[in-house]
Amino acid sequence: MDTTSYTSDFSLLHTEWSSGWGGQEIRILAESKAFRERGVSVSIAAQPGGNLLERARAEGFQVFPVRMHKGLNLAAVVSFMKIIRAQRINIVHAHSSVDHRLAGLAARLSGIPVVRSRHLSTPIKRSPFSKALYTKLADRVITSGQFIRDAMITDNGMPPDHIVSVPAGIDVDQFSLTRDLPDVRSQLGLPPDIFVVGIVGVLRSWKGHADLIKAIDLVRKEIPGIRLLIVGEGPVREVLEQQIRDAGLQETVLMVGHQKDPAPYMKAMDVAVLPSYANEATSQVLPQAMAMRRPVITTNIGGLPEVVRHEDTGLLVPPRDIGALAKAILRLYQEPALRLKLADAGYEHTQRNFTFKGMIDRTHAVYADLLGISASGD
Repeated sequence: MDTTSYTSDFSLLHTEWSSGWGGQEIRILAESKAFRERGVSVSIAAQPGGNLLERARAEGFQVFPVRMHKGLNLAAVVSFMKIIRAQRINIVHAHSSVDHRLAGLAARLSGIPVVRSRHLSTPIKRSPFSKALYTKLADRVITSGQFIRDAMITDNGMPPDHIVSVPAGIDVDQFSLTRDLPDVRSQLGLPPDIFVVGIVGVLRSWKGHADLIKAIDLVRKEIPGIRLLIVGEGPVREVLEQQIRDAGLQETVLMVGHQKDPAPYMKAMDVAVLPSYANEATSQVLPQAMAMRRPVITTNIGGLPEVVRHEDTGLLVPPRDIGALAKAILRLYQEPALRLKLADAGYEHTQRNFTFKGMIDRTHAVYADLLGISASGD
């Protein structure tokens, strides 16, 4: 058991350019709340009217709207410098390329360290400018998985000691079958013996919802009464709804929108699927489902194989391969013993490697190192 503790007498500024709401923004707010509980003074600067700004304000954080855009944006740099000075910020943690350039420059001019998170697995341009952003305008880079770290070192020539892998961690108290959870199956009119496949996530094209709907269409004749439960909202909702109508799947696919607490919906699933074909790091959704002892199917891209080891903690299929995805779903339907084996192994894997506390401890260690804060055992 790690009993290391870190001094929390410092001020932290999180910055985010995106105005959307997804895994990246959810992680920022969750980390902010965790560090506030540890006694750290946390502020958040983001786009005016953006989801993160509004949700952080509702959680009682000191928030700062800063209008950011690509290219030369000196007004934003000045705004960040004013925030740093007024809030006596000790360290800036940037999360996207635009806010990293702007807040990173403000931090450099203010003489304080910069941490940059790399949440996505998309390749970084192999250019001197990109390399300089990560090595000169950041004192440390936190990646959301070992796959991303390895790529930055191998493909972009970045120094290994500059990059730390900190996969997304999940709240094991929230995602637990020991909680008193509502019976979503009853609420949705789903009999206990109906086979339910589910997906939780923002409705973005690259998350693979359309591929999953096609796979369900392929297997529905072989799995009587199968249902697909889609939890989430996003920009491709109307496209998916049209796809469902065109395929005649209105009775098969249930879209329940965004749910503040997805745990009860995961409990209702027999299998959780994440068929992404781009941009994924290690995912937050997969460990959440595994902590709920749900067997999982995902694709072998990005950092997802770090979470799901094929035939051990879940099943992996090639991205955009509708046939392989359909076969994996059918296999888990036909082999209940395999479902149980994968669910048990996935649960143990999550508890060892993907807890929220572990994520916060590793992030705190990065801050401590940059600030020269000594660690001591309790």
